[in-house]
Amino acid sequence: MSKYDFIKNGNTLYWNDPNNGESSGAYKVISVPEEIDEDSIILIASDHSEAEVFPSKLSPFGMVMSHKEDFLRWKARCEAEGTIFYDRLSEATYTDRELSVGDRVIFTNDYGVVFGPHEVLAFGKPVNGRCVYTDSEAYWFADRPEQLTLVEE
Repeated sequence: MSKYDFIKNGNTLYWNDPNNGESSGAYKVISVPEEIDEDSIILIASDHSEAEVFPSKLSPFGMVMSHKEDFLRWKARCEAEGTIFYDRLSEATYTDRELSVGDRVIFTNDYGVVFGPHEVLAFGKPVNGRCVYTDSEAYWFADRPEQLTLVEE
């Protein structure tokens, strides 16, 4: 069993672009050698681009447990106390990014660890830049928009 067993033709994986994350996101595996080692070249493609990448820059999208029902109960309690939630990022803060409730995003933490994809559930007024609520274990703790990459499906 190889640590790269998840890399197979046709799989959709997350590519962590080493160029400051410029093109990071969901990509489909187009071509993979029969045996994969650290120096193997994997051809991946999205609707917008393709790249030849090392397997260490690819990661699978894990099975994600939904916390949406818990979020909706929490949101209802917050709204009863006067908190306002929004359906689009541009309603919560000044931005040129297009994010809406229902979008799927990949979260990258400050250490470069990738989680998701997660569904966007709501937006709130920014606190320390955090204003995007996603369907994650920490649904009550908003993410910063710059930590999120929209998954094109």
